[in-house]
Amino acid sequence: MRHRFSLFLIIILLLCSACASAETVSFVYAPDSVSPSKAERITLQIQQSGELTLEVIDSNGSVVATIRKGLKLESGAFTTTFSGYSSQGTVLSAGNYQFRATVNGESATYPFSIGAVAPQLLAAYFDQTELLPGETLRLHINSSTFGTLSFLVKYPDGAAQALTSMQPEAGMNTFDLPLPELPGAYSLSLSLTDENGQSSSLYVLDFTVIAPTPVPTATPAPTPRPQPTVRPSALAEETIPGDFWSMEVGNYDWAAIWQVMISPMTVISGTGKAAERQTYKLRAEPDKSTANSNVLGLITCETQGVHVLETLDNGWTLVEAYNSSYGDAYRRAGKGAGYGVTDDLIRGYVETSRLKEFIPSTEYGLLIDKMTQELYIVTENGLLSTLLVSTGKINSSQPWNETPAGEYYLSSMVGNFNSGNLVCSYGMRFNNGDILHEVPYIENEKYDIKDYSSTEKELGKKASHGCVRVQRKKNDEGINMKWIWDNVPIRTKLLIWDDTGRPDPFMEYPVPLDTVLYYNPTGGKYYHANQNCPSINTRYLPLKGSLTYAELDDPQYTYLTPCSRCKPPELRPSEVDAINAQNGY
Repeated sequence: MRHRFSLFLIIILLLCSACASAETVSFVYAPDSVSPSKAERITLQIQQSGELTLEVIDSNGSVVATIRKGLKLESGAFTTTFSGYSSQGTVLSAGNYQFRATVNGESATYPFSIGAVAPQLLAAYFDQTELLPGETLRLHINSSTFGTLSFLVKYPDGAAQALTSMQPEAGMNTFDLPLPELPGAYSLSLSLTDENGQSSSLYVLDFTVIAPTPVPTATPAPTPRPQPTVRPSALAEETIPGDFWSMEVGNYDWAAIWQVMISPMTVISGTGKAAERQTYKLRAEPDKSTANSNVLGLITCETQGVHVLETLDNGWTLVEAYNSSYGDAYRRAGKGAGYGVTDDLIRGYVETSRLKEFIPSTEYGLLIDKMTQELYIVTENGLLSTLLVSTGKINSSQPWNETPAGEYYLSSMVGNFNSGNLVCSYGMRFNNGDILHEVPYIENEKYDIKDYSSTEKELGKKASHGCVRVQRKKNDEGINMKWIWDNVPIRTKLLIWDDTGRPDPFMEYPVPLDTVLYYNPTGGKYYHANQNCPSINTRYLPLKGSLTYAELDDPQYTYLTPCSRCKPPELRPSEVDAINAQNGY
């Protein structure tokens, strides 16, 4: 009996030892070497749910880059990328390093090396993307270095063919490429190889060859909607590919927008670990005085792009950017320091030595349009998905709530935080105190309830105190703020289009004119979208009166008002027409 008991103990100890040896996290794939500026994939296997921190360790054991920090994950595979940059955004020196992944206090490492900086295609675009057979396919590229440019064209039927290689110089280059004669949609893949044999990340452009069509019989043209050119900088006289300050605001040319997303931006450097929380006082005159009379506004260090206008010989540079200060009104209200007006486009001076170039991640780009209150997720292939947002809403007592427009990038993972009685999840910092996060909720800890009712209904409208609230519910593509948190890396560029100076958008009828609505003809004073609206006494259901949406403008129905329960269209067709007429349509 004693021998059997001993054998049982040995089996238990072996099982416990096997369980203890199971790795909480392991590397499925990681690169043996990384060339800065070229993203490499890293895949981890997570054995149990927990918080992942993925870091880069140098030969001295110091953390030189944090790829992910405190990322909450369920068990399974997780993939991210690394491009060879330090936490401060600088290129890591050549040498030996390790990836270190930590989950629930247990770590796994993987050795790799940093090599020379990879060549880059900083921008690439065609003069036009829809061409007739016989026209010239003219390609412009901005190359980081001299090298060999390889082309691979993919045909509409899926076949692919390599074109003759060319040798671009560093800077802008123009090439004329042979145009296929067969109509259809094509893609052109570009890769730059330098003299050391290193290749850039693949750059893909789309173009279409269209068949000539007969001239149609002339028909009356509809009245065109005005399409004004609105640019962030009034000083921009022409559109420059990849330049935020000359792009046309409101022009959803996704190829042009993508070029801005992946192009370098100029920022003002900060110091230390809290650099992204520091601000620079933009000077009215090129001197170091920070008297109120010489400070135009505040620019966030590290993460907010500035437009360089003129570099002076005295060590100062004239720049412009959107004012990230809470403004003079904040100071007058006794809240703290503030200069100018929040979100105003201001021009002033900064020490030239404080300016530096930031190179963004090239997986995704984020665009927020304050006019549409939507966030657009963009890739090299165009628009990936659209989410509703709420940017800052000003009022007479808090004019500083406006979310400043401009060029930014996601700088750090904030996670969950509280704002008054609201809880905000999946926070990602982009402009000092301005954070991209999930639409917030009020928490009832006693019953474990998250109440989004007061904030979700405001999505698609300005509602926040300056941060950007993002849709929680998954859209048709299965994307929401959590998806952004899980998939979009820090260093991703975030553009915010202002709504100042832009005409209100054309308002469509909320429903087709022939949509049937309902009312109670025996004394009812509301019109309804639901014939069995729960707000009506059951003895009147189903509602006997009906009319179309167009008939709401008939005199006999003017007494009816919209039901707040089943929410039919609030505006009559005539009211929509009046709004459009007022806006110039």
